[in-house]
Amino acid sequence: MFLKNDAVIYSMSPVLAFFARTFPGVRLSIARLEKIKAADWCEFDGVLFPFDDRFMDRKRFVAIAAGAIEQAEVSIATKTITQEDVVVEFGAGLGIAASRMHKLCVPKRHICFEANPIIQEYITQLIAANNLQMEFQNIALGNGKALDFYAMDDYILSSFEKPKQSQAYRKISVPTISLEDVVKTYQPSAIFCDIEGAELDYFTARDFAGLKKIVIELHPEIYGLTGQSAFCERMQKNGFKLARRKQQTFCFFR
Repeated sequence: MFLKNDAVIYSMSPVLAFFARTFPGVRLSIARLEKIKAADWCEFDGVLFPFDDRFMDRKRFVAIAAGAIEQAEVSIATKTITQEDVVVEFGAGLGIAASRMHKLCVPKRHICFEANPIIQEYITQLIAANNLQMEFQNIALGNGKALDFYAMDDYILSSFEKPKQSQAYRKISVPTISLEDVVKTYQPSAIFCDIEGAELDYFTARDFAGLKKIVIELHPEIYGLTGQSAFCERMQKNGFKLARRKQQTFCFFR
């Protein structure tokens, strides 16, 4: 869906957005409002987001309109990333956090990697509709070899782990790139990352070269606090210090 002249755009009031961010339970009630049900797009942080029922229901649309999606990541990124940075992003998803960060920080270059090919159309439309200078590639962070990706109807449930409770998935071979090759090829100064736990296995490199900033969501619910501590120690050994933290989003500097 590209932005049409007669498109209905919804902008949530600051007060309602605060309640929707702070009290997730009210989002379903807000989603029943006629203005929400009639909207083709919503706006937040100067970014227009299309409603697409393949990837979201109206409750999630409300969360996007309220700025509740990946709030901690965006908050830390705006305090960290500048116009001088070359940013590589892993796990861009629908591009919600990516587009907000890009709009607010205006980095020199922004390359987005996302494993799930099903959602490529959405993020591509989002980039085009907002005239964002973001580059998108359907590649995952990994060991450089193709991996099997299990795409579910609900993109949030899609992952490299084979579903145990459902057979309703598509197995897709997805190319991967190692962090070592990313650093050599793109020479990023900053990394913006949420890859649902894979950071413990693949966020490794012998040489981090010019990389100075890392904004990353860690997932101790997957690998435990021991794994989280091991990741932080790994960063410390490579010269990075923990500069900021909000919920499970960590910011490392060197």
